Amino acid sequence: MINHLKFINYAHDLASKNFGKTFPNPSVGCIITKNDKIISKGVTSSTGRPHAEEIALRKAGKKASGAKMYVTLEPCFHSSQNGSCADQILRSGIKEIYISCIDPDPRTKNKSIIKLKRNKIKVFSGLEKNKTINLNKFFFKSLIKQKPFTKVKMAISSDEKIAWNNYKSKWITNAKSRSYVHKLRSNSQAILTTSKTIVKDDPRFTVRNKNKIIKNLNVVVVDTNLNIPLNSKVLKNLHDKRVIIFTSKKNSKSQKLIQIGCEVIQMKSDNNSLNLKKLFSNLYKLKISDLFVEAGGIFFANLIKNNLVDEIHLFRAPIIIGEKGIPVIKGNDLKMIKKKLLEKFTFDNNLYLKYEVK
Repeated sequence: MINHLKFINYAHDLASKNFGKTFPNPSVGCIITKNDKIISKGVTSSTGRPHAEEIALRKAGKKASGAKMYVTLEPCFHSSQNGSCADQILRSGIKEIYISCIDPDPRTKNKSIIKLKRNKIKVFSGLEKNKTINLNKFFFKSLIKQKPFTKVKMAISSDEKIAWNNYKSKWITNAKSRSYVHKLRSNSQAILTTSKTIVKDDPRFTVRNKNKIIKNLNVVVVDTNLNIPLNSKVLKNLHDKRVIIFTSKKNSKSQKLIQIGCEVIQMKSDNNSLNLKKLFSNLYKLKISDLFVEAGGIFFANLIKNNLVDEIHLFRAPIIIGEKGIPVIKGNDLKMIKKKLLEKFTFDNNLYLKYEVK
């Protein structure tokens, strides 16, 4: 008996290992089998094209004729480098295809499945569907909302403070927690922060392993009055990442930032702040569909107020900062946020909590 579950899960493993490298496209895995043996495999390329199916078909060559395909997302109906994936599958002679999840993109949704069936290919869909959805949450949710999927990271004390009132504390959590933050960063398309955070901390916002930079992340800065210093660390290595700055200012400094390689987006300000909902819509149009927020309690509160948070990642350390400390969410309480616990584990004496915001 053919173990279809084994083969589709192998495709899911490929997609999972590749996650974080394909933004703004979903990470898709594909394998082709013949006589119950894998003859070819593929994952979405880092630029989004070619697709996983294209790569697997190219590797299989003529052997694809009469074979079975297992793919974690419905093959595309719209044009790719060599025509749509659906057309390439038809040309290849694949006789049977197992698809985990229908593509929600209106350009493809159900269209490829219908076309493949009309051309006498046996199509089975829904096998391990949730694995595709859970891995590529950013893709499904951002497509529906037309805004980036947004995760907020906060390191807090037992009494829900993020810093002492003089901001002298560099770290609240331990080294293992901070190391896991780099993993979360690496699985994100861009960091979202504020000029206040950059002025205060001058972060690099890189992904590091044992202090070695392994990835320069795209950075989005909310900077109403263009306060970002030109010598900020985040403005280094602009050849290797995007830095997008939203501001209400248009002056010599904004021109200088453009000259060195930043994307400066001008917006109207209201009461000395930018409209975050419009800003998020603009980001989606700029092909940013996944955000990891590293900023302060005021910005966190504004994101919550505007219903722009999808996940909260809390790292709780067993220390008490006291009443004069800076609260995790300005003017509010974490308990007031409607949320569902998704994960919970420890890094020595630090507690990690991952929530879905309802």
